[in-house]
Amino acid sequence: MPSKILVPVDGSENAKRALDQAISIAKGSNASITIVNVAEKPPTVYVESQKILNEISRMSREQASKVLDEYDALAESRGVKADSVIIEGEPAASIIAYAEKGGFDMIVMGSRGLGKFKELLLGSVSGKVVSGARCSVLIVK
Repeated sequence: MPSKILVPVDGSENAKRALDQAISIAKGSNASITIVNVAEKPPTVYVESQKILNEISRMSREQASKVLDEYDALAESRGVKADSVIIEGEPAASIIAYAEKGGFDMIVMGSRGLGKFKELLLGSVSGKVVSGARCSVLIVK
């Protein structure tokens, strides 16, 4: 049974279902849960001004904070105290790196998030996490 569960969220319904599943697992195994949202940084090649880049990053972190507040409240309503973290970068790589650095033994995430068009172009975040993570990954539909 896992002792540390990482739950990447993005505001989607599948992510909410993933958190519900992680909570059920945590209650059965006394595992800790960390909810993470990845605030994507815009590619610097497309941004001419550092001021604009900083503003975009600030807005992205602000949105990530709102998403985490929602999921923290959901976990608390189910009787679980979860830690929450905002990380920056490309979602799949950031999730994998954070899981490894934090010694997580399970990642529970939704099968599809909010970025449908981007997913068509780049491939799914969940698929990349499954391929790259060294710990167990549970994909929730």
